[in-house]
Amino acid sequence: MLDATQGIEIGSRYVAPAVEGSFLSQLGRPPGRLRVALMLNTATGSPVDRQCAEAARQAARLLESLGHHVEEAAPQIDPAASGLASFAMIATALAADIEDRARLTGIVPDAAVLEPVTLAFLAYGQQVRGTDVARANVAGQEVAVALGRFMTRYDVILSPTLASPPVELGKIAMTSTDFESWGRDSSAFSPWTGLSNITGQPSMSLPLAWSAEGLPIGVMVTGRYGDESTLLRLARQVEQAAPWFNRRPG
Repeated sequence: MLDATQGIEIGSRYVAPAVEGSFLSQLGRPPGRLRVALMLNTATGSPVDRQCAEAARQAARLLESLGHHVEEAAPQIDPAASGLASFAMIATALAADIEDRARLTGIVPDAAVLEPVTLAFLAYGQQVRGTDVARANVAGQEVAVALGRFMTRYDVILSPTLASPPVELGKIAMTSTDFESWGRDSSAFSPWTGLSNITGQPSMSLPLAWSAEGLPIGVMVTGRYGDESTLLRLARQVEQAAPWFNRRPG
């Protein structure tokens, strides 16, 4: 899929860095000895389930057994600034999209067609000022610079994918009427993925561990900007060492 869709699209203002050869060809190359930053704590200090932390530690031991160098380290990121920036960017983009679709279709964006959390994002996005969006862009760039500098010392970051094992359907629901509570819960559930959302760095989730309830627990590996090749090479190496294709929940 990546090979079929890579390249410059006509009119694109942003272009992903080109890969050497093809994405598929990366699977035939060894990743080399990688410098791995093991990040177990969240930037906000929100709790991490013991099983998820242990899954990341087990993955770290696996990578060490494959010859990679692993040490605990984390970039210095301002979670409050990056969080507000993300909400400003998401809410304004969503509000603009909903307003445009409403004009096109004639459908009123109310509770009859949109879930409560989406309506809350719409209301929030309509209140955000243009200067706030500009500041959000600056904050996002500052996060990208901080993470980019951190990645000059490491090839990849290893962390849990999520801060808890899979939750029951509806626990973090778009039907929630408490927007602030939903925001806190969803951010605490996925405290690491937002960094890649802001910076555009490639990440992958490896299903290497299983919870006590028999559900998969992901371990996330994040690479440098534009360096999907390293992730693909590492993914193949890890899957050969600890295959998961035949494992399914009960």
